[in-house]
Amino acid sequence: MATISARYLGSIYQSCLDLGVRASTLRALVPGAPASLRVPTTRFQSDILLKLLRVGAQEIDNPALALEVGARFRPSTFLDIGYGMIACANLREAVAFNHRYQPLTQEIGRTSLIEQGDTAHLRWFTGEQEVEQIRPATEAAFAGYAVLGRWLLWRADQPIRSVHFRHKKPAYEKAYEGVFQAPVFFEAEYDEMRFDAAVADMPMPQANADLIDLLTRRLDRALQERHEPPSVGSQVRQTVQNLLSERAGAEGAPELRQIAALLGFSERTLRRRLAEEGTNFREVLSQARKEACEIYLKENRWSVAEMAQHLGYSEQSALSRAFRQWYGMSPTDYQAQLGANP
Repeated sequence: MATISARYLGSIYQSCLDLGVRASTLRALVPGAPASLRVPTTRFQSDILLKLLRVGAQEIDNPALALEVGARFRPSTFLDIGYGMIACANLREAVAFNHRYQPLTQEIGRTSLIEQGDTAHLRWFTGEQEVEQIRPATEAAFAGYAVLGRWLLWRADQPIRSVHFRHKKPAYEKAYEGVFQAPVFFEAEYDEMRFDAAVADMPMPQANADLIDLLTRRLDRALQERHEPPSVGSQVRQTVQNLLSERAGAEGAPELRQIAALLGFSERTLRRRLAEEGTNFREVLSQARKEACEIYLKENRWSVAEMAQHLGYSEQSALSRAFRQWYGMSPTDYQAQLGANP
């Protein structure tokens, strides 16, 4: 059975909630929710996502719910994969980057870019899964592609030539027009979005080769670990990073008791398990902050004070002290060094 990440399912869960689906309905469908959705190493069966979208649509009498959920996707929905897509040189590279790491987010389908003459086809492959059964996931994915493509290029006016779905025409076909602003066809040979091939090579405004290198190393490690039971230290590190990302450090650094509760340990057991791996919570928290800080430095869009807040430090000086332990210099000196060595 295909699986999906907690982050991906959590984004859809929150969008359903925002669109009017009752929290009690969502909790009944997702084991351990909402706490389980905050543990990034957790994987869920893909049928949970499909049930979430179907039941939610019925409850609020909105058969186009999956389209509306997908239209709310942002690069941050996909964490490192999303940040990497933003940093690619062009849309072609962004699609390839997403294809390579897509299983980390979800295993329902894979997307590829296929060019035929002056037309590019963004095609969604789902193997032998029944077309009507996975329709909600397909609709959400393509609504997300439409929004993310414009987001990545910063071109809200960039037209889509057409969108093609293998499933049958639904009664809510008018809803597609608002999302795609292009002709939509059903019972097609492929699930795909078509656009001008030249768009694939348009320069992306936030291209950042250094950030791509950093994220590639992290995501390659994640792919290698995907079929292995994650260490407790890895679970703690990823959960800390997820919490910092969720709240931008506004509530300070996550605490041991909070992480222990999310992972299903007592504080004492979590301390012991970390000690058995030769580490402790303070060291793992520091490593999680360092890895997040590396991304912020490569993005080069926040001041030192803003980075301190996003990393959960109470004041800028606390980040400066940690930074000197990590790199042997201050954040400003490090940034100056980066600027001198592009």
